[in-house]
Amino acid sequence: MKKSLLIIAHDRQLLTLFNQAAPNLGFELHSTRKYEEALRMLGEVSSPDAVLLDADTLRAELPKSISEIKSLSDNTLIVLLGALSAEELVDCVKMGADGFFEKPVHKAEQVLRHIEHLLLQLSHRSSSPQHASDQGMTEAPILVGQSEPVRELKNMVQKVAPLDATVLITGETGTGKEVIARMIHVMGPNRHNNFLAVHCGGIPDTLLESTLFGHEKGSFTGAYRTHKGYFEIADQGTIFLDEIGDTTPSFQVKLLRVLQDKHFRRIGGTELLSTSARIIAATNRDLRKMVQEGHFREDLFFRLNVITLRMPPLRERPDDIALLIRHFVSVYSKKHNHLGVYLKPETIEILTHQPWRGNVRELENVIERLVALSDSDWIGPDELPDDYLGKDEGECSETGGFHSYADAKNLFEKEYITQLLLQARGNISRAAKMAQMPRQNLHLKIKKHKIKSDSIRSAQSAAEAVGSEA
Repeated sequence: MKKSLLIIAHDRQLLTLFNQAAPNLGFELHSTRKYEEALRMLGEVSSPDAVLLDADTLRAELPKSISEIKSLSDNTLIVLLGALSAEELVDCVKMGADGFFEKPVHKAEQVLRHIEHLLLQLSHRSSSPQHASDQGMTEAPILVGQSEPVRELKNMVQKVAPLDATVLITGETGTGKEVIARMIHVMGPNRHNNFLAVHCGGIPDTLLESTLFGHEKGSFTGAYRTHKGYFEIADQGTIFLDEIGDTTPSFQVKLLRVLQDKHFRRIGGTELLSTSARIIAATNRDLRKMVQEGHFREDLFFRLNVITLRMPPLRERPDDIALLIRHFVSVYSKKHNHLGVYLKPETIEILTHQPWRGNVRELENVIERLVALSDSDWIGPDELPDDYLGKDEGECSETGGFHSYADAKNLFEKEYITQLLLQARGNISRAAKMAQMPRQNLHLKIKKHKIKSDSIRSAQSAAEAVGSEA
């Protein structure tokens, strides 16, 4: 069955390009150079499956025009052609734009195939919305939360995912920027292709370039064979460049070239290779400030900053903490084979009011530690690390210097493990056997109470000295 496409564009050469390509890809093409004529066509005839809109035709009122088209034909796909700033593109997405391609267009077939992908996605969603939702939740990473910042972010991810545009994700360390990148990939038209992530921070340029561009045999010391890089392997998939702000100026120049013309060479190679990979970059640094200070290339920043998504820190979404706790408890209960474990309400209350400087990653680590170490099904406040109880180790309650139950339990556990290690002469495996507990659990409890091996050896030496004197 043919797919109907309406093109709105002043450019006669552009119209000719699509008129020649459309029949071969199963498109029934309608075109007009006037926006008013397009509105009349949308109102009088059956709505087209998609509208291809030249942004230069309606530059002044582009968002308004998109909104008008959607009001006349809500199910019609709208794809934009043109050179848009990040602000303009975000405004268009909010008004209902479903796709974007930069000009000039050299191959109309590439644009039409992208429209075909988007129409297929739309067809699956409308024919089986519940199934599509379930499948999306199963395949895509989960962004847990129902707070206003998270709802807005989820909405933007749904809008951005189908677009053929570079995305920059900003946010503090530990907020979950890679989760957003994976969601964009899985919800996009090329979700069946590779998703390749590389952490750019602290990697020497040679290794980073080899990872992304590949290298030829003998191109440098240790290059014993030809190696294909991520740009070659990804095909039409996604490459996630984490901590892009930590890259050197020389690498930034090479990356800029790939983003500009989609061509690259392996290290030591002469063959010009091409890539169709989508680039998603992330940073915890202020790239605008880095540009002003001369530490990041301005032209690369503009290339990456087509669409920017900000991942909010956990302190800006406190309503999500309880949801995140339940999610991580479920995940790590299965991992550590401790099913049916729960956090008591007072434990959740204490965790909800923490500053969480390490964001979601810190919360996740705390929950795994609690689940792995817990000996009961209900985790109370007394099992929290001292840092989260707001008191120093061994601090007494206000009841005349008498320890609370939680403090007493912690002190007993620390003393018990210390004595256990003394008996086992510092051998953790032997101590775990004596205590009849898994070695991993004992190791985590040693870390929890900050019991150092040096202090065990000192205590052991002191005990032996006393014994010899006796």
